[in-house]
Amino acid sequence: MNERPLVMRMRINYRYFGGLSAVYGLIFAFCLYKNMSGITFPMCIIVTLIFVWLFMKKINFRLQKYSSVYIAGMLLLSISTALTDSFFLHFFNLTGIILLFFIFMLHQFYNDSNWNFPAYLKRILILFGNVVECLPYPFWHGAVYLRRNKNNKEYNTFLAIVTGFMAAMGILSITLPLLLKSDLMFAKVFGEILKYINFSTIFGISFTVITGFTLSYAMFGALCKYNFPEGRERRLKVYNPVIGITFTGIVGFIYFIYCIIQIIYLFIGAQAGLPEHVTYARYARGGFWELLFVSIINFIMVLLCVYIFADNTALKAALTFVSGCTFIMILSAAYRMLLYIGAYHLTFLRILVLWFLSVLTFIMCGTIVSIYNKRFPLFYYIAAVVSVFYIGLSFAKPDAVIAKYNIAHMEEINNDDISYLIYNTSLDAAPQLAKAEGDERTEQMLCNYFTNISADNDGIYFRKANYSRIRAKLAADKWLKEHPGVEYQGR
Repeated sequence: MNERPLVMRMRINYRYFGGLSAVYGLIFAFCLYKNMSGITFPMCIIVTLIFVWLFMKKINFRLQKYSSVYIAGMLLLSISTALTDSFFLHFFNLTGIILLFFIFMLHQFYNDSNWNFPAYLKRILILFGNVVECLPYPFWHGAVYLRRNKNNKEYNTFLAIVTGFMAAMGILSITLPLLLKSDLMFAKVFGEILKYINFSTIFGISFTVITGFTLSYAMFGALCKYNFPEGRERRLKVYNPVIGITFTGIVGFIYFIYCIIQIIYLFIGAQAGLPEHVTYARYARGGFWELLFVSIINFIMVLLCVYIFADNTALKAALTFVSGCTFIMILSAAYRMLLYIGAYHLTFLRILVLWFLSVLTFIMCGTIVSIYNKRFPLFYYIAAVVSVFYIGLSFAKPDAVIAKYNIAHMEEINNDDISYLIYNTSLDAAPQLAKAEGDERTEQMLCNYFTNISADNDGIYFRKANYSRIRAKLAADKWLKEHPGVEYQGR
């Protein structure tokens, strides 16, 4: 199916599609203007899905099988955004929603059942490029629609209003400054009126409305171009498998020696303790990041070998062996990080590293299956693993976990510990910080922290309501009430 019929339908029915996009732009601005983490964020996602349904209904598209999985993922991520104050989670929740939406749309418009991993990545990038290319569509199609309806009474009325408005703005840009300068009382009265008009807010809201309108129309314009090749994706095998066997064999031999040393000296030998003069920090950091990087390289290497070399039993065995060594490296990296956490407690980065190692373990399992089963849907598997693990991480609120763990595992919290939790975690940690106890300096830091939270989150209204910020406000008010003797000493 080529691009012309659906794109022409959008252009001809601009009153419907353009109007739908314009309404979406208004709702988009109401939900998201200076508010990317309030209760209206999941509302915006729900509205987006409703408008997707209205659009597809107009062009006679039905909801495809398994589309509900992508919808559920987007809704869960949007709900998580309204439950947390973490900027990291807000950013990656939004990124995850956009990726799931792209996959959802590709699944709706194309037969993706036979797309392999590289094919799906390629099409996501192509779709993104098409959206950028189609950004002028809503304005171009709108101009065509107005030109074709220039004899319409409604069009003439609308054009007359716009023309009159622009003419008035042009004249006033010259005459208003002169009038303001000519009469002090007029300038004073007009200045009082302008106090109630926030031009930066008007501009910001207008820009957000136009952004929502443009993106929604451009997205469907890109999808309606329908320029992806259909049919079964061909697996290109252009290289001799002996090349793969040779280099994976050499690499696997080095990995074998390394893994034997890990088993003997790390997993077994470490039972007796670390060598003298070697601290946990030096031991854990010495090699952790290198192992993490090597594990990622191994995944990419195995994945490439699956797609660029012809099927060969010896190559499959070598790739399986490299994958097995990768599991040992992942275990070694995780063990080192756990030792480090045991000595120096949790930070966000340490939680993120353990999360990534867990995800990489499951991804490597799927990669091994894809070595022996060509039809294994590796892209869907990886998307599912990352989605499930990330949604779990997002709802777990890592900052709250960090604060709870660190406070529970410190016999006496020092000022540096409190300073880290205050300045390096989000408000998700506030309810746990309210349970912290320390010296006079610690209480002073907490007083400043909770006073600022109470002031910054006073009078939270519906549009910007965020569960984590509300909990932080309640915890702050309670702490300040229970510690009336500590005085606030500025931000």
